[in-house]
Amino acid sequence: MKKWLIATTVIATLLVAGACGNANTKDNKTTESKQTATNTTDHITKTVNNIDMKIGTIKTTESTKKDTNMVSIDISLLNNDNAPVGVGAIDFKIKAGGKTYTVYPQGNNFGDEFKPNETLKGKAYYELPNTIKEGTLVYQPQTKEEASWQIQIPAAK
Repeated sequence: MKKWLIATTVIATLLVAGACGNANTKDNKTTESKQTATNTTDHITKTVNNIDMKIGTIKTTESTKKDTNMVSIDISLLNNDNAPVGVGAIDFKIKAGGKTYTVYPQGNNFGDEFKPNETLKGKAYYELPNTIKEGTLVYQPQTKEEASWQIQIPAAK
């Protein structure tokens, strides 16, 4: 229970910090992006702690930062538990090329507490080397991996 309280507090803090900087961050991404590619393949739904997790569209945007891309992943969560739960993009990581990548902190990443039978949808943003074409998206809210999906990173065109 204490871990969930800490995790919820961290997520709430990130949401407040993100809300203060969302407008500028979103504008900067638009001006920095050059081209976008889309991968619309739906991925398998996995259930962890009574939460159905589904990975949707993956988009890659070429960044002005040399040899890097911004990758956004649509994530949909359904709370099948009997109590509210907190989940955020910070709980998802990408493993590729022997490295682990966490969410891009300046991204408009999702995160919130949501009630039973409610759905939470949002995007998780990652800054990745442009050489990464595939990897594993991992749900890891604490120290243990609880779910994973093999993903293809579309090239920015």
